[in-house]
Amino acid sequence: MKNYLMRSVLTMAIVIMAGFIGHRVITHMETKSQATAIVPFQEQQGADAWIQGFSYRQTKSGATKWMVTADQAKVFDAEHKAKLHAVTVKLFDQAFQKEQMQITSEEGVMNTSSNDFELLSHNEKTVMTFESGYRVFSDTLSWKEDVQQIYTADPVVIQGDGLVITGTGLVGDVAKNEFRLLNNVRAEVESP
Repeated sequence: MKNYLMRSVLTMAIVIMAGFIGHRVITHMETKSQATAIVPFQEQQGADAWIQGFSYRQTKSGATKWMVTADQAKVFDAEHKAKLHAVTVKLFDQAFQKEQMQITSEEGVMNTSSNDFELLSHNEKTVMTFESGYRVFSDTLSWKEDVQQIYTADPVVIQGDGLVITGTGLVGDVAKNEFRLLNNVRAEVESP
């Protein structure tokens, strides 16, 4: 009688737990399927892969040099290209292993062979934010991996520490932390 009662209690506990686990799995699957955006088939054509939550990291001796993340990416293997949407690029200071700057942009194209990338924004500016608080605004920014430089030929606005600097074209040597505007440079001091 005692064994029968014990078996009944254990069986009932297992049935309740199985029901609870089944309910949690089904609920989780429904939530997950509602949150995942379905990409129309036309937009997927031609791409070898369509990735939600894209992340690409460049390392040297185990330390991260830079990282590109995007909400979505279309990858074209034969062209060594990834077309990115809602992009964030983080560049890291190799000496101190901390984030040196962050760039946000609406779109981007990354060469997965050379690790060069181009960023482009149509509605909002592409924004480069430095650890010091300075921000650079432009329509486009490009990264050249072999020379570790960021550049643009477009108009640029730099803001920080009460200064607004405008110009056309920018070249930045990330390793030296040196950036220069190329043409039509003008600086204004903002009043507090």
